[in-house]
Amino acid sequence: MSDVTEAGAIDAPFGSLRPSLAIRTLLAVACGRHLPSGLRSAVRRRVRPLIADRDIDVVVEGLKFRISPRDNKDGFDLAAKHRLPEPDERAFVLEQLRPGDLFVDIGANLGVYSVATAARAPTDVHVVAFEPHPVSRPRLAYNIAANGLQDRVTIEPVAVGAEPGHATLWANASGNQGRASLHSFSGDRSLGYDVEIVRLADRLSAYSAPLGVIKLDIEGFEDQALVPYLEAVDPERWPRAVVVETTHADFWKRDLLGALAERNYRVVQANDENAMLIRG
Repeated sequence: MSDVTEAGAIDAPFGSLRPSLAIRTLLAVACGRHLPSGLRSAVRRRVRPLIADRDIDVVVEGLKFRISPRDNKDGFDLAAKHRLPEPDERAFVLEQLRPGDLFVDIGANLGVYSVATAARAPTDVHVVAFEPHPVSRPRLAYNIAANGLQDRVTIEPVAVGAEPGHATLWANASGNQGRASLHSFSGDRSLGYDVEIVRLADRLSAYSAPLGVIKLDIEGFEDQALVPYLEAVDPERWPRAVVVETTHADFWKRDLLGALAERNYRVVQANDENAMLIRG
């Protein structure tokens, strides 16, 4: 079921939450374009906590986003760097999608992938965005609505795992909402959210369109989301392509890349954070 109507919980129209001069100045300092990378990281760690803890409106690459640069790394990157993160991965998604496909975004966060894909893919591609986080999801919904994409994106307000049930989604210890995890490895044990977990095969059974691409970025839980799906459904329901975050692969209980290789998927691009695979 879609909860795009959660955008109504944010009453201010887009453009009314423009960043103040103080926020713009701090973002410029934190971005540190002309600083060496090591110094830039140190400056960013010092400056980011000084940014006001509030939502602001930004337009990046022609897309509208309501974000918080203080509590979400994607939000900070959008506001400070004025570009969408992970350009190679997003380009790969668009290259692999065909008219009539589903794009499944597991760990949609603020909507960088969901919004950009829905806006730029063929008009009959539909996006299914999984986001259980109670802070990130209303922003995701707002960003979908702000770009007029309600008919092209369905939000699933649940987490994905091997078995249905409930679990704690741990807030990230550094305050980055986008790195909340069902693993507590980087979590703030003082703050967690009870979220529903569903099996991907169960939830995607409601969608009959061909599964073009699955993107997974769920902080070390990617294996528990995708391997059971591949085992549960017929091969014709497997995705044509996969983008998977590998940053926390040490926390996988099962070798996800190995499971994909056994099913004739091959890595065609990879970097320090993600692997991109196609079948065949």
